[in-house]
Parts: sequence; C-alpha cells; structure tokens
Amino acid sequence: MSKKAAEFVTNLSKDPAKRDRFMENPDAVMDEHDLSAEDKAVLRTKDSDKIKSYLGDDSPPGCLVLP
Repeated sequence: MSKKAAEFVTNLSKDPAKRDRFMENPDAVMDEHDLSAEDKAVLRTKDSDKIKSYLGDDSPPGCLVLP
C-alpha cells in the first residue's frame, strides 16, 4: 500500500483532464509525481480492482473508475 499512490488516484478521480492524460500516456503523468516503481507498475495495469487491492485501506471510496 502506498499513500502517494492513493493521493495520485484521488487526484485522477477529481481531475478529468489529468485522468484523460493518464489514459493516453500513463508514464508521462506518473513521472510528474513521486511514485515508486511498484506504484507505477500497479497503476499501469489500469485495473481498478487490482489498484484498489494494492491501495488497501488507503483506497479512496469510489475512486478511479476507468473505462
């Protein structure tokens, strides 16, 4: 679990433009934040269930709905 990844996911959930950029080029958006290699690997999957599982108790409710 990662507080930084949880903050990143919350940010994506609240900022549609950033979420769109993430969907187009996740690495560029993640490089703007201080995420670990493990955080990036999980987020790169774009699998909401996997991300929520990784974040555990830090997972923001209702966040990161990906198409």
